Amino acid sequence: MTGSGSADGPSIANEAALLEKVRELVTGEPALAVVLATVARLLTETLAADGCLVYQVEEDGDLVVVASHPNAPDDGEPLRMPKGFGVTGRVAADVVAVTFVDDNPRNQRHRGLLGLQDRQRVSRLCVPARTPEGDCSAVLAVHCRTHREFAPPELALAGRVADLIGLRVHLERVSCAVQDYREEWEALVATTVAGQEAERRRMAWDLHDGVTQAIASLMFHLSAAEVALGDGDLDYVTEQVRAARSLADLALGETRSAIVGLHSPVLEDLGLAAGLVSMARAVPSLQVEVEAQDLDLPDHVATSLFRVAQEAVQNAAKHSGADKAVVRLVKHGRTVVLSITDDGRGFGAPGAAGVQRGLPAGSRYGLAGMSERVHLIGARLKITSLAGAGTTVEVSVPDVE
Repeated sequence: MTGSGSADGPSIANEAALLEKVRELVTGEPALAVVLATVARLLTETLAADGCLVYQVEEDGDLVVVASHPNAPDDGEPLRMPKGFGVTGRVAADVVAVTFVDDNPRNQRHRGLLGLQDRQRVSRLCVPARTPEGDCSAVLAVHCRTHREFAPPELALAGRVADLIGLRVHLERVSCAVQDYREEWEALVATTVAGQEAERRRMAWDLHDGVTQAIASLMFHLSAAEVALGDGDLDYVTEQVRAARSLADLALGETRSAIVGLHSPVLEDLGLAAGLVSMARAVPSLQVEVEAQDLDLPDHVATSLFRVAQEAVQNAAKHSGADKAVVRLVKHGRTVVLSITDDGRGFGAPGAAGVQRGLPAGSRYGLAGMSERVHLIGARLKITSLAGAGTTVEVSVPDVE
């Protein structure tokens, strides 16, 4: 429908009907695309214009045409306007409505959407769709290809419609954010549960391979000593008791290591630096050096860094064939950096994204667990490794007071 409109704008009846239809759309239509396309048509008809384009403001500030009336042919990617570009860009940036009697758009695709011939000018009414915070989430742009001055009542009506659209676009974005949060939370819960089960299995394996076997051998040597004592062979008894004592020491060391794996009282009492030193002493199969500044960190950050260091050292001891590992904890400005470097055989490191590929079989969950811990404290995980050249696990925690 094309027309010149009246000096006073649409009638009160048409205005009330339009606002009621838009309210019904905003509250009842689940598809945002349908809402925007229908509003473009309703505004065009109510204001007796030639058409209406709806620009949605992206997170980076660019504007994208997401709906139009009459429907434009689908020629690939939607028209995108850079942030602040042209009339609509200024409306979005300033959140102020404008009207133009003789506008001359320069973008050829834009001119095509407006149905303009070469050198033809257009009259336009552009209003921002405001969010509850006062920002602009979209721009409604009504156009007429004949010389026309849009009246103040028309501008006011389009503004009321735009505010309803702004609220709907805002709710759509909030809904998407909630859904993303829900999916992330569900993934985190699943990972946490899997981590708990993996930790239980690891502890069971450690106890079976270390403590259980040591105690079984200890019982064998004590039984042999008991038999030899009945035979009066004191030299053999002494030999078996010494072997049993050695196994008891081994079992005690394995038990202490398991306890530190579950809980570190030193970490709670003396802080992360002392906790790392205590952890290093509990790994008998690997030489672990600790160079750690005594930092005052939030408990959840200190605990997460301790667990990452613990997992990295355990991976080095069990899977890398390393002889030595170095644990460093330093603060550069407002960034805390924890690094664990070993001289083991290394592997094709996956980097920070995708910590599951190319890892030694026994360490896949460990590095995935590190990634989750690091993510929870807003830090960055970097894994550097080359076959035959060792591995470095580095965690950077930004914005630490």
